[in-house]
Amino acid sequence: MSPTTDRIAVVGGSISGLTAALMLRDAGVDVDVYERSPQPLSGFGTGIVVQPELVHYLLEQGVELDSISVPSSSMEYVDALTGERVGSVPADWRFTSYDSIYGGLYELFGPERYHTSKCLVGLSQDSETVQMRFSDGTEAEANWVIGADGGASVVRKRLLGIEPTYAGYVTWRGVLQPGEVADDVWNYFNDKFTYGLLDDGHLIAYPIPGRENAESPRLNFQWYWNVAEGPDLDELMTDVRGIRLPTSVHNNSLNPHNLRQFHSKGESLFKPFRDLVLNASSPFVTVVADATVDRMVHGRVLLIGDAAVTPRPHAAAGGAKACDDARTLAEVFTKNHDLRGSLQSWETRQLQQGHAYLNKVKKMASRLQHGGSFEPGNPAFAFGLPKVDEPSVVTNS
Repeated sequence: MSPTTDRIAVVGGSISGLTAALMLRDAGVDVDVYERSPQPLSGFGTGIVVQPELVHYLLEQGVELDSISVPSSSMEYVDALTGERVGSVPADWRFTSYDSIYGGLYELFGPERYHTSKCLVGLSQDSETVQMRFSDGTEAEANWVIGADGGASVVRKRLLGIEPTYAGYVTWRGVLQPGEVADDVWNYFNDKFTYGLLDDGHLIAYPIPGRENAESPRLNFQWYWNVAEGPDLDELMTDVRGIRLPTSVHNNSLNPHNLRQFHSKGESLFKPFRDLVLNASSPFVTVVADATVDRMVHGRVLLIGDAAVTPRPHAAAGGAKACDDARTLAEVFTKNHDLRGSLQSWETRQLQQGHAYLNKVKKMASRLQHGGSFEPGNPAFAFGLPKVDEPSVVTNS
C-alpha cells in the first residue's frame, strides 16, 4: 500500500523520534521533527547495551555493528565493597553509547527538517489536524503528532497530566577515557558487564566505543544511590546556582558539596570501582523515575517510547522499547488500509510490552537497590524486552 498522504510531526528528536521520522520519510511520508534543545543532542557519552530493536534501522542502512559498538564475553557479579566474587556467566553482549546511536540517526535524517529550539508548550486537535504551540511564539500544524519527547514528556502531560514518579533513588553516571585509570583497573572492567552489589544500591560498569570510530573504547559506569524524597533529594538536585532541577544535574552545574559527597562515598568502594568514581572527569546525577499510560493513541496524537512508558534502566532495553514503538508505528502508517483499526492493535501490543517491561525492571530494582539476592544469570533478570503475544501490528484487511 502507498504511504499515508497526511503530514506527520514528531515532537522529540532523540532516538525514538528519529527512528520513527526516518522510517516514515523512507516510505514517502511528509514528516518534520521538533526538538526542544537548541542544538543536536548529546548523551554526555553515556552507555547503552545493544539490543536488536535499538540498532535495527542503522544496520538496515548499512552501518556496521563493529563501528558503533564493542563486544563482551561475560557478566561479572562482585561485592562492590570487598571485591568478593559473587558469580560469573558467559555473555556476548555488545555495548554502544547514546552519541553513537543518536549521531548515526541524526546524520541520516539531516538538519533540514529537524527543527531545534522548539519547546512545546501546548497542543490542540480537531477531526483533521493537530496544532502545536512552541515557547518561541511559533506554531505548527500536522495531521498527526507523534509524542516522542522522553520521560518528562510535555505531550503526555498536556494530554493526561501525567508526570514521572520518583523511584526512590538516583544514578550517578561517568565515562573514563583510556589513561584516566591504571591498566589493571581498565582490564578489570574490559570485555565484560560488571555488577557491583551493595546493601543499599549497586554499580554497573562496561566498555563503550570511543567518540569517533578511530578512538579507543571508554569505560562507562553508573552508581545507583537510594535517596529519600524530600530535603535530601532536593539538596542533591540543586545546582550551583541554587536552582532545584527536576531530572539531571550535569557536571558543569554540580553543587561542589554534592560532588565532594560523591567522591567521599566512592572512597569506601573496592579499588576498581573507587578508581572509576574518583577519576571520572565529568560525573553527573539523574533521578530514576517511572511513568506509564493506559493509552498511547489519543485522537491524532500518539505516544511512543519514554513518553508512553518510562521504565527504569535495569534490563537495558528502554531504548529498544522506544525504537520498537517507533518502528511498529511507522509500519502502521505505511502498510495498512485500516489505519484506525491498526492503531488500536498497535496500542494493545506496545502497551502489553511496555507494561511487562516496567514490571520487570521494578522487580530487578527491588533486589538491586535493597541488598536482595541477585542471582548471576537468573533469566528473570535477563537484559532485553519481554515477549508479547501479538507478533505484528500490520493488518491489510
